[in-house]
Amino acid sequence: MYELIIYFVSLIIFFAVAFNVLKAVNIEGMFKKNKITEIKIAYIIISLVIAHILSEIVLKFYEWAFLILN
Repeated sequence: MYELIIYFVSLIIFFAVAFNVLKAVNIEGMFKKNKITEIKIAYIIISLVIAHILSEIVLKFYEWAFLILN
């Protein structure tokens, strides 16, 4: 149960951080002009992928710490 809570909380946090970082990187240059919807979808998908990977890493650290302490 704690694993799911840790995963989803870290997923939300990392999604917000990754989304803001991607906006700062300014990847709009890779898209054609006036393709706003595609750019927003790309931001969301890339942010979700990054957040998922980082959340899995946090979850593995939690599991390792739990095994070491017990």
